Amino acid sequence: MSGQHPLLAVTLEMDPQVRAVVGRLTEACLRDAGLDRFPAQIPAGFPGPAVVPPQQSPTLAEARANGYGIRAAETAGQADADAGTNAGAGATTERFTWPSPAEERRYQEALTGGADGETLTDDAGNPTLGGCVGEARSAVYGEVAAPASPVTVIDEAARAGYAADPTVTSATAAWSDCLQQTGQPQLLDPADARRFAQYFHYPIGERPGGPVPEGGPWPAEVAREKEIGLAVADAGCADRTGLREAQRLAWEKALDAAVDRHGAELSGYRDAMAAALRQGQQALAD
Repeated sequence: MSGQHPLLAVTLEMDPQVRAVVGRLTEACLRDAGLDRFPAQIPAGFPGPAVVPPQQSPTLAEARANGYGIRAAETAGQADADAGTNAGAGATTERFTWPSPAEERRYQEALTGGADGETLTDDAGNPTLGGCVGEARSAVYGEVAAPASPVTVIDEAARAGYAADPTVTSATAAWSDCLQQTGQPQLLDPADARRFAQYFHYPIGERPGGPVPEGGPWPAEVAREKEIGLAVADAGCADRTGLREAQRLAWEKALDAAVDRHGAELSGYRDAMAAALRQGQQALAD
């Protein structure tokens, strides 16, 4: 969904840049410790918070071609997991494996400072990171912990403002009625429709928004047909009710208000992350 606040967008762009620098410093530390073979994707610490806009309906073209993309996303994720790389050997397609459990333990201890899956904690009992990750983060941030981010508070405030917008409430109700007129069940919103469609493929557990589809499990091709049928109805009703535009305008309004309310904290966080990026780049150059 478009309409992300410029200050927030710039701030969020910094997080992966800083994490990339932390990752490069971590790798250099591991090599200095005598480790030259390890997974290509090195954990650089805990990921930063994010602002995630409300789920929208697929376009009619997307729905007809691929439904909600449920199995496609699963296949892509598995392919990424299977295509691990061997950083030391320079391979790009071979799945990474450890030569021995002892070598994996040696890596984990060098990486985080904890042996055999041990979780390190700070003086307050909070999870923390030692080893090469801790060393890299300290070089970047000046301490192991990253600067306190206001992004989670902004996300929560924006979601609350969006949920209270009467135009979204009205358009969503019209969309839900439209879906039922096409023979689909009563669904809360596009996110609920996507959750419902997942049960065609995995008919287990409980759905927060209501009952799950009856009659499963279905063969893969039948589940896909059902997914596409719901997605097409979802997309068509979104077109007829103007739900996408209502969502977009309401989200932009709510997000702008949340950023304005917490602008000082966000500017301070942006400046702290910019300083962290400079420090990390200098540490790489030394």
